Amino acid sequence: MKVSIETFGTMPDGSEVLAYTLRNDNGYVLRTMNYGATLIGFEAPDREGRTDEITLCYDSFDRYLAGHPFFGSTVGRVANRIGGARFELEGRTVRLEPNEGTNILHSGPNGFHARLWRAEAFERGAQAGVLYTLESPDGDQGFPGTVSVSVSISLTESNELYLEYRAESDRATPVNLTNHTYWSLAGAPDLRRHRGEPVSAPTPRAGAIGEQILTLRADRYVEVDDESIPTGRLVPVAGTPFDFTAPKPIGAEIAAAGEYDHHFVLEQSAGTGAGARGHADEDLRSAVMLRDPSTGRTMEVLTTSPGVQFYSGNKLPVTNDRFGRPFAKHDALCLETQYHPDAVNHANFPSIILQPAETFAHKTVYRFGVE
Repeated sequence: MKVSIETFGTMPDGSEVLAYTLRNDNGYVLRTMNYGATLIGFEAPDREGRTDEITLCYDSFDRYLAGHPFFGSTVGRVANRIGGARFELEGRTVRLEPNEGTNILHSGPNGFHARLWRAEAFERGAQAGVLYTLESPDGDQGFPGTVSVSVSISLTESNELYLEYRAESDRATPVNLTNHTYWSLAGAPDLRRHRGEPVSAPTPRAGAIGEQILTLRADRYVEVDDESIPTGRLVPVAGTPFDFTAPKPIGAEIAAAGEYDHHFVLEQSAGTGAGARGHADEDLRSAVMLRDPSTGRTMEVLTTSPGVQFYSGNKLPVTNDRFGRPFAKHDALCLETQYHPDAVNHANFPSIILQPAETFAHKTVYRFGVE
């Protein structure tokens, strides 16, 4: 498997933005770019062998530079929300710049998703990809410590997408990295639905993802307040609309749940005070299974992280993908493997504080197939 490289755009300072494309022998295509260590395309065949783009992505770099809802971005230093945009660390208060009311989401507008990363393509037999690296200086985004980060994004001949994260710091600092790809296993939603034209079949519940079958191997979820900030309670999913321990359509209880933008605690996840330490490959476990009945596409998510944020695309504006096809609310979803949101403010959550003697090392694998 080979990696091809092309110019995708230019930064305001003239720096070149590169796109990397990988194709395996089974029709899967992965595209990434060094701006934001971003996944900018993933094509997969359906049960009939027809290949389609199954992520939300743009056709030009200018559209990414103008701002976007984290399409395929690497998110850090701290993914998800921090309540009040502040936390206590080693006896002092660390204050951050809020970007969602009084809170901060995904570390603010100048997070890792908006940086130009160094990139090095690699080929290792049946696996090829790109290693992205970034140095985040002391005080960056308001966080203490100089942090060296790497993210490896790769494709295998076994139809697996690998995301491997590493980080080291010279001072104690929070680190919680994830990827924010929007998945749409059905491919493009029905164009007639967006034009308001009649269709022969009923409109899927909750947009294109409504009929997709989700299994989440999580027995608890993080309760949040009306600003989506954790209360500190880990609530059992049993008997609630958040119970995906048995497969069910996403649209079945989305209204009762008030839509999904919640962090699910994976079964056998790390306990209190686990720390942002590295995990061995044997800790990789199946967390999610997603199936699309219309195309037969499947996606299993395996991870070493203790949780996954399930977001049902509630705030997606009507937008066109790189083929000019329209997407809107609930036409795609995110499954962001990570530590719990606002962990810096909840002692009962697994710690995300990375110490100088430690290495943050986590892995997530998206395994694709058809049925």
